[in-house]
Amino acid sequence: MYKKSLPGLIVFLLFAYISSKIIIPVEIVAVHDDVLLVRHFPFLKNRQIAWWEANKKWLKEKYGVPHIQSDGYYNVFIQNFGEGYQPDHGTDEDSDLLCFNDMVFSSHCIKKDPLLWIGWSKNSGQFYR
Repeated sequence: MYKKSLPGLIVFLLFAYISSKIIIPVEIVAVHDDVLLVRHFPFLKNRQIAWWEANKKWLKEKYGVPHIQSDGYYNVFIQNFGEGYQPDHGTDEDSDLLCFNDMVFSSHCIKKDPLLWIGWSKNSGQFYR
């Protein structure tokens, strides 16, 4: 009896996990210049790009992102917020931290976890990496 229900349970749990990842909306935790710190960002690259395309006008209106240069060039970096802000101890162990100088708190860094890089330049046009 249990041997037959175990594969069904595994399939159900996998389906529930994937469904929860799709249903939970992206949470923008903070914006620092052209860096967006997010939670619940889509895993698949095509879903990430679709999220950007669906929200880029709103992001420009609300946060002023991206900051477009006079020649049209811009970059936007989307990072996972992860465990939140951490202090920079100034050691080699902190080399995996991305720090924001626009914060006056001692905990002003996050662990580097890049999710998507969006940009535009004259040479390459629009790109997603």
